[in-house]
Amino acid sequence: MKISERDITKAELDAIYQDFRNIEIKDGIPQRKTERFEYIAEENDRVIGYVSGITEHKWFYLTDLWVEESRRRKGLGTKLLCMIEQKALSVGMEHIYLWTAGSINSQFYEKNGYERFTVFENKYEVEGYHQFGYRKNLLTGGIR
Repeated sequence: MKISERDITKAELDAIYQDFRNIEIKDGIPQRKTERFEYIAEENDRVIGYVSGITEHKWFYLTDLWVEESRRRKGLGTKLLCMIEQKALSVGMEHIYLWTAGSINSQFYEKNGYERFTVFENKYEVEGYHQFGYRKNLLTGGIR
C-alpha cells in the first residue's frame, strides 16, 4: 500500500461517490434528488436581497441569505426567509438548517424561530467571532 498527497482525479472521486450511494441503497435510504431554490429581491434593476438553499432528503440547507446593507432591519430579510421556508415546506422538507457567524445574524435567526444546535468557538481569526449552526422544524416551527 502507498499513501500519497495528491489531487484526486474526477474518475476516482466519481467512483468513491458511487460507492457512498451504494452504501445508502444497501441501507434502504432513497436516492436523494437535490434541488436548489432561490429568490432574488430587485429594485431599479439592482439586486438588493437574495436567499438560496438546497434540498437534502427531509432537510433544507439554507446556503445564503443576504440583504443590501441599506435595506437591513426593515423586514426584507425576514420576508425572504419566510418565502424560502414556505418553498421548502411545499416541496416536502420537514426541517431547515444553516450556518452563520456574528451576534447580529444569530439574533435575526433566533427572532425567526431558529434554535442553535452547535457553535464553533473562535473559528475565525477575530477573537470571539464564532460560527453557529441553527435549525428549525418547518412542520412545527411557526412558519408564516
